[in-house]
Amino acid sequence: MSKSVKKVILLLTCFMSVLVFATTAAAISFSADIVSSDDGKTISKQKMYMTTNKIRMETKEMANIVRMDKKLVWMVMFEDKMYMEQPFNTANTKSNRQNMDAEPPADDVEKNFILRETINGYAADKYRVTTKDKNSHYIWISSDPGITMQVKTAAIDGSWWQEFRNIRLGEPDPALFEVPVGFEKMLMPAMFGHGY
Repeated sequence: MSKSVKKVILLLTCFMSVLVFATTAAAISFSADIVSSDDGKTISKQKMYMTTNKIRMETKEMANIVRMDKKLVWMVMFEDKMYMEQPFNTANTKSNRQNMDAEPPADDVEKNFILRETINGYAADKYRVTTKDKNSHYIWISSDPGITMQVKTAAIDGSWWQEFRNIRLGEPDPALFEVPVGFEKMLMPAMFGHGY
């Protein structure tokens, strides 16, 4: 597998986590660090910026920018100074939806409150969520003023988790939601379909 194809796959893997947030009802503007762990190892560190109709998630190598106002997604590769563009279709993201507020996703059939605790400095209510297929996981929803969002998700056995850290409320720099000047547009490989 070529280095370029590996980059695209990594980019799109990162992008799928952006789609989790793209159709949520949360209306807050913020930036945050997102850290994920699997089998006790930190596997992902990302930065997220969100405002009305715009989301950016980035790693050191790349950024995914969702522009719901333009119905477009830009996938930006910093080292190559290139980007790919795809149409954005909110209907395609509904199956990937996770909640950032106190309402469970439609496919969750049960959510039981466990306790209130602090996650990375944020007061949060911990719930056990069980889906229709009987899979369960924990979620923590912040109860801090101004931050009504899911701040952590984890496996029941602790084998994996993802959490928000360093949440900063406020409008991110508008330039973060644009393709950098001088970056060249490249075609999306056909194997990845025609939109999200």
